Amino acid sequence: MIKYYSSTFYLLLSLFSSFYAQNVGINATGATAHQSAALDVSSTNAGFLPPRMNTVQRDAIASPSAGLMLYNTDNNCLQFFDGIAWSSCLVSAANALICGSSTINGVYSEGIALNASNTISIDVNISIPGNYTISTNTQNGYSFTATGTFATTGTQTITLTGNGTPTASQTDNFIVTLSGSIYTCKLSIQVGVLPKNCLAYLNKGYTTDGIYAIDSDGAGGNAPYNCYCDMTTAGGGWTLVFNHNTAGGYWANQTEADFFNVGSPGLATNKYSILMKIDELKSAPEYEFRINFPSLNVSNHWKQSFDPRSGGSTISPVAGYQAINIGSSANLWGGLERSSATTFLDGSVNHPNWYYSVGSSAPWNGGIPSYSPVTDKVQLFIR
Repeated sequence: MIKYYSSTFYLLLSLFSSFYAQNVGINATGATAHQSAALDVSSTNAGFLPPRMNTVQRDAIASPSAGLMLYNTDNNCLQFFDGIAWSSCLVSAANALICGSSTINGVYSEGIALNASNTISIDVNISIPGNYTISTNTQNGYSFTATGTFATTGTQTITLTGNGTPTASQTDNFIVTLSGSIYTCKLSIQVGVLPKNCLAYLNKGYTTDGIYAIDSDGAGGNAPYNCYCDMTTAGGGWTLVFNHNTAGGYWANQTEADFFNVGSPGLATNKYSILMKIDELKSAPEYEFRINFPSLNVSNHWKQSFDPRSGGSTISPVAGYQAINIGSSANLWGGLERSSATTFLDGSVNHPNWYYSVGSSAPWNGGIPSYSPVTDKVQLFIR
C-alpha cells in the first residue's frame, strides 16, 4: 500500500516538473508554445486585450514593475512602465494629436451660427511633414475642420474652424481625427442659451469691446440679436442702447428714437437705438446708466429706479437717483426723464429746457444740447 502511494507521488511530481519547464501556449499552433515565448497566444478571430484604465487609475498602481503594460483610455493608446515613469503612447513613426492640449474657444448657443471665435485649438506631434486634415464629426448641427501643411517636425498648434448652427441646448461629444493617424481625441462642448446683456458676457470672462449676440428676454419669444458691448470703460459690461451722431441727421420722431437700426449696432452707426429694450437689458431692479458725450470727453454714471420712458418726473432728481461718477452736474442734471416732442429723453429733470438730450428731433444752436455747450455725438449705455 505504501509503495502504491509513493509511485503516484513521483508520477505527479514528474508531470508538474515537465509542465513547469515548458512555455505556456493558449490556442497555440499544435497546442505548443513557440520555444522563444514564455506565453504564446494564437487566434484567427480575436486579439490580445491588455488591462484598460484611465490615467488616474494607472498612477494608482502600487510599485509598478518595469515592463508593465496597459491601455490608457484617456489617451487611447498602449503605455509601459520603464522602471521610473510611464512611457508616452506607443505609436509608429507618424503624426499624432496631443489630446490633453485641446482648447475650446467661443460661446456656443442654441440657434446662433458659429463665427470666427468658435474654434478648437489642439497640438500635434509631427514626425512626417506634409499635408494634413484635422476634423470632427458633426454634432447638433455643427462641426470643426482644419487643413494645411506641416512644414517641419516637432509640435505645432492647429486651430480648427467651426461651421454650422447648434440646433439644441445640450452637451455635444466630438471625436477629433487626424488624417493618416489611427488615434483620436474626444472632447465635449456645452451649448447653452445666450447671455442676456453685456455684463453677463463680462462675467463669463469676455473683456474685448465689440459686437456680441444676446438674448435679452431669455426664454421669451423674441429672437436673439447682436449688440455693442463696452467691456473696458467704468468697469465694463455696458450695453449700448443709443447712439446719435448728427452727421446722420436728427430723429424723425420719438418712435424712431425708441428703436432704430437694430441690425447695425455700434458706435459707427450714426442713428442707433434699442431704448425699448432697457427693461430686458438691465441687470438689477434699478436702471444703471452711463451717458457719454465723446466729443466733450464728459460722462455721467448713475442709477435710478424711475423708468425714463414712462413720462416726465415730478421731482428732481428722479426717483431712486444714485450718483456714481458725474462728469458734469450743471444745468439741473437729475437723471433721465421723458421729454417733449423736441427730444425723446433729457436730463434737465422737471425743467422746460432739454439739456442732456437723448433723441433730438431738431438741432439746438447747431447741435445736440449737452450739459452746457452743444455737441455732435451722444451715447447711452446700460448695465
